[in-house]
Amino acid sequence: MTGVGRNPGLSASLAAGYDVAISAVYDAAADPFEFYSFAARELVASGVRRIIVVGIYPLLEVSPGVRLIDTPSFPAEHKPFCLGHSAGVDVLRSSLVDWLVMSPVGNFGGEPVGRYGIGAVDPSDTLSYSDFALAVLDEVSQPSFERTQVGIRSA
Repeated sequence: MTGVGRNPGLSASLAAGYDVAISAVYDAAADPFEFYSFAARELVASGVRRIIVVGIYPLLEVSPGVRLIDTPSFPAEHKPFCLGHSAGVDVLRSSLVDWLVMSPVGNFGGEPVGRYGIGAVDPSDTLSYSDFALAVLDEVSQPSFERTQVGIRSA
């Protein structure tokens, strides 16, 4: 969705009428907190039945109730961006819409293998873009998760 944050109502109008909206938005020039909160509010306002967000692994839990971003060793310079993503997830969490955040458990890279797994944070994991896309499309066609965040790993 282009123009999120610069064109109020654009995301809502683009998603309106669909059963599922997949959000993979980014704007390097925007304040992350405002940008991701706004994007989530727009999608919720669209009336779309289900929202799937491409997320980031620092928001995944490394132990019950503790996200990677909340650990003492997490780099401070990455926190604003990650907290921006978290603010968007908080908007979804407070809504009534069916949502899911799907995050690679590590980094994108590697060769496609045509399969994926569900897993915990592993910064050394490399998941191909196409295998991640397969996970997203599988979730669209056969929903398995609701109102949560899941980690997608290489198989």
